[in-house]
Amino acid sequence: MADIKTALARVINEWEGKADNAAPQPQATQPTEPAKPKAHLFKATNGVTQATFDLVKANPGITRPQAYRALEQRGYKPSSTASLLTAFIRQGQMELTDGKLFNTSNEYTPLKTGQAGKKKAAKVKRQATKAAKAAPVVEAGIAALQPQPTPAPRSAIITTSFSVEGIIKNLTIYQAKELRDALNNLFK
Repeated sequence: MADIKTALARVINEWEGKADNAAPQPQATQPTEPAKPKAHLFKATNGVTQATFDLVKANPGITRPQAYRALEQRGYKPSSTASLLTAFIRQGQMELTDGKLFNTSNEYTPLKTGQAGKKKAAKVKRQATKAAKAAPVVEAGIAALQPQPTPAPRSAIITTSFSVEGIIKNLTIYQAKELRDALNNLFK
């Protein structure tokens, strides 16, 4: 065992810049004891996140532009504020009603990132689409037994009179551009 200890001591000394038989070299103000590991290098909550939550809590009914300006005066970027407000709304900590922001919780909780936040946002979207797609409730009784009218099948409208002005005046700019591109591709 003494040989391994000696070999390790020699390697450590060489690594620190000392030779076995060389005179000790002065070292540049390095502590002799190893540095203690730091528990945390940063706080658990970000200042802009907490400030955004507190601003809406202190000013219920504030609009997004007002929040951007208020936090910009405190030194926070409007883009950060916009992202955080969206994240708070998606995760259910804030609510946007008629363009006004309201907190749904009294205490700030750190935002969920990664898959946890995406799953909750997707779940909220799925619930909203399911509610929108729900079939209307038909009253029970005789009305439920009556055959429901079926919509007439759609048919193509064929016009014999062709007017370029008639077509163009009903198009938006985006539709006109798409039409132009399609015609250009057709005549290439």
